[in-house]
Amino acid sequence: MPMIAGLRRTIRRTARRTARRAAAVAAAAAPVAALAPAAHAAPAATAAVVVDVKLTGTGVTVHEKTADPVKVTSYTLGNVAYLRRNGRFAKQTGYQEITVAPKGRRAVAVPTTYVNDHDSVLLADLTANTGSKVQTVARPLIAKFAHWSRDGAKAVLTVQRKNGTSWDTVGFAVVDAAARTTRAVTVPGVDRAARFRWGPGGTEVVTEHQGGTRFYGLDGRVRRTFAKTGAPAGGEDAFSPSGSAFLTWCPLTYAEPVCVWNRTTGALSAKVNIRAQALLGWWDDRHLIAVVPSGTAYRAVVADLTGKSTRVLADIPAADWKARVYLSYTRP
Repeated sequence: MPMIAGLRRTIRRTARRTARRAAAVAAAAAPVAALAPAAHAAPAATAAVVVDVKLTGTGVTVHEKTADPVKVTSYTLGNVAYLRRNGRFAKQTGYQEITVAPKGRRAVAVPTTYVNDHDSVLLADLTANTGSKVQTVARPLIAKFAHWSRDGAKAVLTVQRKNGTSWDTVGFAVVDAAARTTRAVTVPGVDRAARFRWGPGGTEVVTEHQGGTRFYGLDGRVRRTFAKTGAPAGGEDAFSPSGSAFLTWCPLTYAEPVCVWNRTTGALSAKVNIRAQALLGWWDDRHLIAVVPSGTAYRAVVADLTGKSTRVLADIPAADWKARVYLSYTRP
């Protein structure tokens, strides 16, 4: 019996030493974090219970449920970007914007400065916690306002050149996440204030053009134009989840501020009577997300296509709105 007891103690000591060695090897092999992680996980929401999430560095409170079709995955306050990791948000030093792809596997971050006389992006794999820098355009051009295609394979950025104290749009750049390459395209005659976004199929990009909406192929050639729609709007995706409709700020001749248009025909589908200060995308095919005044502050709300608010998604203090807080919603 003493021999058996001694053998058991020896086995236990050996197992503990083996476990410590395995942990040390795993730690040494772990990739360096591409973006800063959050310190602690936030409490999990259930399908029916609303959970309040405080946004770091702001007074904003987000109200969410597990079953929500979209969630805030990043935000910016002025030129400071925050990314959601493990349920909480962490400041990403050196980046002015971060956009998470649909399904949440990837993110693209735009730095605040040139590197080797080039603008660039960080492509982050949020599952592996790794990242790669990819050049976009050479100085004096910049590339910003990143939008992901719905399959999370490509990001499009708007390319701009400085003109006095302002920046004029001159084209777009498409970043291939798998190949880690960029293709910049100059677009003749593009509106100076144009901002490029993806069409729902990921084969064309869309932007405003002389008060209407213009679709371009990835070669920069015009495919079609819908006149007098107003400028496309809607956070990360101007198109409804089904892809059948898109949002714009209505032309000034309309009494209502927000319009919905048929993507195929360009016909007007709805005029939304809502006091929107910003449009943050679609909730589902019959509801959008808008920022509206609420007393002396603001709220992000779900609203139907008549303009009726059906749920509050975030409370935004006036000071944070004045400081240009922007909530980025991603569809999981």
